[in-house]
Amino acid sequence: MAAIVLLGDINIDLVLAIPAYPGEGGEAIATGQTAMIGGSATNTAIALAKAGHDCRFIGRVGVDSWGHEALSELTATGISTRWIGRDDREPTQINVITVSPAGERTMFAYRGANARLSAADVDPAALADAQLFHLSGYALLQPRQTEAALAAIDLAVGADIYVTLDIPGGVVAAIAAQVRALLPRIDTIVLGSADLPGLLEQPKETDEKKLIGMLLESGVRRVAVKGSGGTASVLYQVGSTDSAPWFPVEVVDTIGAGDAFAAGHIHGRVTGLSGPDCCRLANAYGALAVTRKGAGRAMPSRDEVFAFLAGR
Repeated sequence: MAAIVLLGDINIDLVLAIPAYPGEGGEAIATGQTAMIGGSATNTAIALAKAGHDCRFIGRVGVDSWGHEALSELTATGISTRWIGRDDREPTQINVITVSPAGERTMFAYRGANARLSAADVDPAALADAQLFHLSGYALLQPRQTEAALAAIDLAVGADIYVTLDIPGGVVAAIAAQVRALLPRIDTIVLGSADLPGLLEQPKETDEKKLIGMLLESGVRRVAVKGSGGTASVLYQVGSTDSAPWFPVEVVDTIGAGDAFAAGHIHGRVTGLSGPDCCRLANAYGALAVTRKGAGRAMPSRDEVFAFLAGR
């Protein structure tokens, strides 16, 4: 399988199942609690490692027990932790995530050691013989980590390595300017349809095809849209548009769904799948992710995804 390098956040998710959201100053008594490794790029890396890829992670954790736990979890999934640093000034990121009875998640995070990743931490050796470099949009939120991301992109582009960028929902306003500057260097961008206008500074009512055209004209080769009208995902390329309907499943929680979706498109890209097959695969990864609690090591494996697809 391919060597894939990922840069982004590493954190521990404290997940609380709550029956309802209280008002400010109120209380909600959780009906369940789980602690597990997480982070957008981390979840994608775990899914890709489970698919048999050589995953190398560039990141940063604290010197605390949570950092030790995160490194142990990543090693256990087969991800190389050689390029993950330890920070003695900031703690490992903790995400407090509440999950409603409908399965929707709400997240509170302190970015901690992740935000202290620097360009000096990006070792060219990490990208040696790699086929793809994947960046989570969260890594563009703060200056120091952004510099690290840009350094890694420079190395990837210089070595003709595919660059993929996943824009998680809710952060597009904070990172849009940085992303627009990067568009000519991106092979595949993954995002939700609702984030397209904000990314390109266009009115919300702007036609999606016009927005996609703007991205492709900027130099992006592939635009993977997580949802179009809520019924299908779409992969746009110059001269072609492919789509696949979402799979109906019972939602347990939505943590990591977009990260799994990105993993499906990355796997399809590096293994040479067609556009329609990439869409189906990404949808299957996302569908399986929402049928289980949390993300991290609960991310679906390639065998689970293929068995799911075989049944449909």
